[in-house]
Amino acid sequence: MSRKSNLGSASLAVAIFVIAVSSALAQPRLQASGVVDVQAQGRPTLGCCKCLGGTNSLDLSTTSSNNWTVNSAPVSFLTAVHPLWNINPGPAKWVSTVPTGSTNGIAAGIYEYRLDFFVPACTIDQRVTLTGNFGGDDDVSVFLDNTSNPVISQCTGGWCFNTPKKTLTTFSTGVGSGGHALIVRVKNDSQGPSGMFVNAKLTGTCTSEPTKSTR
Repeated sequence: MSRKSNLGSASLAVAIFVIAVSSALAQPRLQASGVVDVQAQGRPTLGCCKCLGGTNSLDLSTTSSNNWTVNSAPVSFLTAVHPLWNINPGPAKWVSTVPTGSTNGIAAGIYEYRLDFFVPACTIDQRVTLTGNFGGDDDVSVFLDNTSNPVISQCTGGWCFNTPKKTLTTFSTGVGSGGHALIVRVKNDSQGPSGMFVNAKLTGTCTSEPTKSTR
């Protein structure tokens, strides 16, 4: 009886060990194939690397496929823009608080546009960079994750929407793994038109040395 009991216990221990090893081996394969943490659900998510030397990219621009918000409400995409807003955003679209934001009297104040996104921690590390350009009416500041962090790019002095007055402003910063937010703050100096656009892209270069976030 004791011998059979010992054999049964040994068999159970082996079975548990096999299950544990299989689970451990399965996780890297899931990550490598692009399955990520549940925290990523509902957010634009950068893909995982399949091999060293490859690249991944993710568009975070103000397009209808991305759930941008302004002051915690969904943005309105503008079908027509103010004639002085002559900076060509392509492929991004101008957005505002209301569909007529380029003509209606938008109150003076700060408007905070935001898009949450996710960078997974994958089996193969990747060096991730956020790059882009933007414009807005009147002054624009771009932040990563939190407005208490240092600004990563800004356009001041008004006219951040008109090429004879201003050049197209760009930004570039490293991004670590985890949940993030791209935040664009627009200051409308006085009641009148107000809106913004941003062309933004995450690029991940597959490497054995991950990039540390600057934030």
